[in-house]
Amino acid sequence: MDDIEVRRLKLGEDRESYISAPGVVLVSGVLVVSFAIGSLLYSNADPSIWAYAFPLVLLRQILQMTLRLVFQRTQAKTLGIVVRPALRPGPIAVRYDDIIAGTLHDERFWTTIRLVSTTSGPVTFRIFRFSVPSLEQILRSSTTASIHRKPLTTA
Repeated sequence: MDDIEVRRLKLGEDRESYISAPGVVLVSGVLVVSFAIGSLLYSNADPSIWAYAFPLVLLRQILQMTLRLVFQRTQAKTLGIVVRPALRPGPIAVRYDDIIAGTLHDERFWTTIRLVSTTSGPVTFRIFRFSVPSLEQILRSSTTASIHRKPLTTA
């Protein structure tokens, strides 16, 4: 199911988009590691083709992962939410009318959102904590389901 099939579901216009927080953390970590490997290879006194090609290949892969994160973002639309998991096939469409419960669980770097729908079952995704107020407002104003927020617990 791609953008054409999402349009067929008639979920309305885009209201807000949210990028996967764990994906951004992963890509940032891979970028730091590739810069470390590249600087280690470039500091070698006797450079080989690997010293020049390997960091470029890593940077190309990071660019592909970044583009996938941008295209696989979660979209809040006027009539529902489209969740596009980065590692699973196809988007999951959840209409606001079908949501029966929602939980927003704050964690250290991101918030895990779990929506329970009558049609697609439980749907879980993660976004950055600074994006949560806008999604929470959209959920509370668009659905009659109970939305619970679990704050970050420091132990």
